[in-house]
Amino acid sequence: MTARFVGASVLAGGMLMAAAAARAESPAPIEAYIAAVHAAIQRAWAQPEPTRTDLHCPVDIEQRDGGEVVQASFGNDCNADAATRAALEQAVRKASPLPYAGFETVFQRRIHLVFKHSGH
Repeated sequence: MTARFVGASVLAGGMLMAAAAARAESPAPIEAYIAAVHAAIQRAWAQPEPTRTDLHCPVDIEQRDGGEVVQASFGNDCNADAATRAALEQAVRKASPLPYAGFETVFQRRIHLVFKHSGH
């Protein structure tokens, strides 16, 4: 049972741009960037036990140039308990600096991720 991030997107120029984490063999630069951020946070995630099987938690991440995480905040519709929120925030901070090198042209200071766990 591994929790995962889904529905990654970035806020760019006032528009929310959705990007699939893995779509084709050669993803667009923004998709590759989101996939790299996703993978970095996923590697840092230490899932608390138990984790609810209907977990749905939007996370907004603010970062500096270079990928240093400044803040991670949760949306109002995050249904994670305090322990899971703390573990999720710890994963984001542990993954800092988030991927930057090679993604300078698509780097975004604000990233919106949705963390989900279905029990599988």
